[in-house]
Amino acid sequence: MFTKAIFTSALLSAVSAHQNLHQLWVNDVTPGYQVGIRMPPSNSPVVDLTSNDMACNVGGSKVPSGVKTIEANEGDKIKVQWDNSGHPGPITHMLYGPVDDASQATGIGAGWFKIDEMDFVDGKWASEIMQAANMTHEFPLPTGLATGEYLLRSEMLALHSSQTKGGAQFYIGCMQLKIKGTGSKGSCTPTISLPGAYKADDADIYIPNYYNGYVATNYKAPGGPVATCGGAGGAAPVAPPASNSTEPAPSSISDEADVPTLAPTVPSGNDTLPSAPAVPTTFATLPSPPAGVTPPAGAVPTGSVGTAKLYYQCGGINYNGPTECEGTAKCVKQNDFYSQCIN
Repeated sequence: MFTKAIFTSALLSAVSAHQNLHQLWVNDVTPGYQVGIRMPPSNSPVVDLTSNDMACNVGGSKVPSGVKTIEANEGDKIKVQWDNSGHPGPITHMLYGPVDDASQATGIGAGWFKIDEMDFVDGKWASEIMQAANMTHEFPLPTGLATGEYLLRSEMLALHSSQTKGGAQFYIGCMQLKIKGTGSKGSCTPTISLPGAYKADDADIYIPNYYNGYVATNYKAPGGPVATCGGAGGAAPVAPPASNSTEPAPSSISDEADVPTLAPTVPSGNDTLPSAPAVPTTFATLPSPPAGVTPPAGAVPTGSVGTAKLYYQCGGINYNGPTECEGTAKCVKQNDFYSQCIN
């Protein structure tokens, strides 16, 4: 009984930082919780970069989607809200279209173009900035879009396991929009294909020295540059909301508990992190650092003397950095080799 309790606790710890997209707003007006979003069967990541799941997550390319298409105009402010996550990494947004009917669009293949990206800003990953804003992120739809229906793809890339090839975790949510624009079809460039644009050994996906002196200052998320639309380019990014944001979270999203209920169906092999056979594949776990690698003390970001910042490492075998977390964060053991500061 005691062993079972420990195992259950370990599984909850492993899945607690998994996440899904749950809500969007157009000019601060929301159609509702999970309305307009193609929801996957679980909150597990996609890790097979050759899988069609890279377009809109597991089950996200089935059509008709049965999802409501939300109206918007070029230049409108979009806000998205994700589950809480302790995983460091960027957030990006892409559009696919225009198409006649977004509910019939699979999103698989060519035609995606990036419209928004937030990476590592002022010493903080996008995920950390979002944490301070109730896990929300704002950005504008570009001007120069052609009128029509689109898929809007939100991607949070978790890099905590990126020191292992195939370890990067992609959390993806696709929304359906009907956009009124002033541009012409094909006016947004460059475009990419999903799957196809991301490779397992890309420098922004596979970072072998992530825990051994990696500096994220110049990091750029995969997917190429933000597209230029209608010859005028995308709108300037919306500044991150202040940390004291008062935007109320949906009642089913908790700032502290972020373990969404998994669907009873077992996700395909494409949406789980390759790991040791002994670990249940429904949950992605944090792999151990390479044998013999000890992060130098100077490579461990700290908030103050003797404390680690939120989301940074705070313990584990061969770790020699601070073991106390700043503020109200607590050092939570993920496995023998890795503990992390989490609220």
